[in-house]
Amino acid sequence: MVKISMKLTGIKELQQAISKREDLTPVKTIVAKHGDKLKAKTISNMNAAYTAGYSTGATALSVTNEIGDGGLSATVAPHSTYFSYLEYGTRFMSARPTLKPAWAYEAVQFVNDLQKLMK
Repeated sequence: MVKISMKLTGIKELQQAISKREDLTPVKTIVAKHGDKLKAKTISNMNAAYTAGYSTGATALSVTNEIGDGGLSATVAPHSTYFSYLEYGTRFMSARPTLKPAWAYEAVQFVNDLQKLMK
């Protein structure tokens, strides 16, 4: 199975401002909020994209949101063995992306919330 990883990088000023804060509780709240929203958006995308007669909903049910690094990271991931085939397609099946579009939307919202916090 292919391991898919997406990371938000390139925001050095924001990272420095966060690292200078003594109380990281608001940052942890934002991480948890957007982890939950990413999970919900991914599941919503799956419910819209996987509508064929053989769809069972197992991939959507397998999506988890794990909070780590003391509340400073959220890992949202589907755990079905065939998710990468659905997301990227195969030579026999076209791609049905669900996680990547959810990430693209939620990453912007996440950064905006962090920037508001730093003002």
